[in-house]
Amino acid sequence: MNYIDLEISILSCLLQKPELMKDTILEDKYFTKHKKIWLFMKAFYKRFNNFDITLMLSISKNKYRISEYICWLAEQEPAPSLFKQYEQQLIDLYNESEKEKLIINKIYELSNDLYVRNININEFKNKLEKIYMGE
Repeated sequence: MNYIDLEISILSCLLQKPELMKDTILEDKYFTKHKKIWLFMKAFYKRFNNFDITLMLSISKNKYRISEYICWLAEQEPAPSLFKQYEQQLIDLYNESEKEKLIINKIYELSNDLYVRNININEFKNKLEKIYMGE
């Protein structure tokens, strides 16, 4: 299951069992592909404490789009009993990608230093190894 599939599974679980929203540990930043529907569902739950489709459609500006999303999420078949594992995996994958971004940025800076001759090849190699070692 990839990152996007986890987002979908989590949203589908919430649609199936709205009470899961009470104890979720997820923050907005963890949703990258489906952030708009997450924010809508979060705000909707805050007001109504449920995910009733009729109510959702009644307040939506774009009824066709929201009904498309809700139907699509309802067709998914994740296991709400695994919701906590889905949450934790989404968080872990998000944190892993954040770590990768930091490493990429450090390597980019280091490469620029090499390119403009602020450091030599041996210094580049040593600093690169330190980046990979987590120093």
